Amino acid sequence: MHLNHILFLVMSLIWGVTWAATKAGVLVVPPLFFGAMRYLLVSAVLMLMVGKLRATFGGGRAWRVVITALLAVIATYGLLYWGMVFVPSGVAGVVNMSMNPVFFFALAILFGQEQPTWRHFGALGLGIMGLFLLFSSKASFGGTALELWGAAAVVLASLAYCLGSVLAPPLLKDVKPLELTTAQAIVAAVGLSVLSLALEPVTLDTFRALLAPAPLAGLLFLVIGGTFVAQTIFLRLLHDWGAPRAGLYSFVSPVVALVLGALIYGEPLTWREMTGAAIMLLAAWIAVAPRAADAPAA
Repeated sequence: MHLNHILFLVMSLIWGVTWAATKAGVLVVPPLFFGAMRYLLVSAVLMLMVGKLRATFGGGRAWRVVITALLAVIATYGLLYWGMVFVPSGVAGVVNMSMNPVFFFALAILFGQEQPTWRHFGALGLGIMGLFLLFSSKASFGGTALELWGAAAVVLASLAYCLGSVLAPPLLKDVKPLELTTAQAIVAAVGLSVLSLALEPVTLDTFRALLAPAPLAGLLFLVIGGTFVAQTIFLRLLHDWGAPRAGLYSFVSPVVALVLGALIYGEPLTWREMTGAAIMLLAAWIAVAPRAADAPAA
């Protein structure tokens, strides 16, 4: 198995767990505050690791770094964390990640980064079939207006994330993935902090609540696993595979999110979820299995 396929699996598992970890945080503290704390920690550690970032922001790249951070981090996690206050973790994972392959595919074609092939259509067709089964028992959510607005925020978060990711690959021609992750984290820390202070009631009690075992554990997992490990892997796969293929973790991570949602939060896990999960795993395998053109020459 190629190293990128192993990394793809690791990334997919980590991002499946992040839904339960996020729910543990946003149940206790305001969502934008939780996101700000995540990226303040991330940016502080990454700055120590990477050092000076003048070169990353230089060369006319600053505007693209800021725009990709605004889309792929600030808008994504601001909308997503707010939506997850009202939407169950497993449902949020399914709704958000079911939209990623569609948005990635359309945007990559729009920007001329990808040409459609039968593998894409086959993988997307199976993925949509599996996601339809998963979603069919959850379409009404709880029926309240806030839950529907929360679901809409989760979908918009996916669009923002995919657009930011599709705009990122040109930056990776001149900077390393970890350097770009660091620069985006700094922009995100500032942006989310400003939004939280402006829109949420942040007090000393908010910081005390964050230090409780469940939200603190969720925060640390998001920082270490979700950002340090998975995001760096994703940037590598964006460079090597392109956005649509790298984005097909969306067919694997919802399986993890649904199982953990059932185990931790008592969310339903019926035959629809299990059958849909199996179909999505098949779709992911078709999409990321080595193609003949990728095989090394004899």
